[in-house]
Amino acid sequence: MRRGVKIVQPTVNRKTWGIILLLVAAVAVPMYRLTDWFSPKAIQVSVSFRPLRQAEPGAALPVVVGLDQDYELSSLVVSEVQPEKAPASGHVVWRLEKQGKGAFTRGFLYGQPPEGLQLAAKAPAEPLKAGASYVVQVAAGKVMGSTIFQARGSEE
Repeated sequence: MRRGVKIVQPTVNRKTWGIILLLVAAVAVPMYRLTDWFSPKAIQVSVSFRPLRQAEPGAALPVVVGLDQDYELSSLVVSEVQPEKAPASGHVVWRLEKQGKGAFTRGFLYGQPPEGLQLAAKAPAEPLKAGASYVVQVAAGKVMGSTIFQARGSEE
């Protein structure tokens, strides 16, 4: 190195850091606001009724619960709820918990446990009542979903 020659390192001043910060914010804020990349995921739950058999008076048609994609469920709860009350305060009519390694499922028939789930209270699913409101709550690890439906009878 020769004497008298000074090597100058480029420095980043406050103005440059401010511009960089503004550019990052200009990209990050719209990504956060306009996409669902950062929102918690939820299972989309749907309910349909299958007139596979003639329901007895007061009994409900068979209910098929569908999910938006295949999930390895860890729990499932079906509760009867009053329309004016919070869904969490209902009478549980069917509760299942994970038993070992489960299979991925996209749907199931009410009363028939999906593979990998077992009855939590050793009590079978109670029959649904036509006209009553129910909430289905499913969980696959930390991802959860629910829907409220009203059971239909064969006369409806």
